[in-house]
Amino acid sequence: MITSLDVKQNENGTTHVKYTVSFTGTNHLCYGDFDATSDEAATAFKGMTSTDMWAGFKELILTRLRDETTNALGGVASA
Repeated sequence: MITSLDVKQNENGTTHVKYTVSFTGTNHLCYGDFDATSDEAATAFKGMTSTDMWAGFKELILTRLRDETTNALGGVASA
């Protein structure tokens, strides 16, 4: 669940995202910030529906978490 979200458009066309995400089933809390490209944002928001208006943000944040975690561990991310 996204518990905190701040989104700002950067002058260079990227989007700055500052977030806090909680995983209630495992009692994990993740927070951070990053700059998303317009392509990353467009891809993430394709999944937004009328029943889940947060789907695009969740996709954007979770994809970034997955990719950065995988890179930090020296592996290859799988979708």
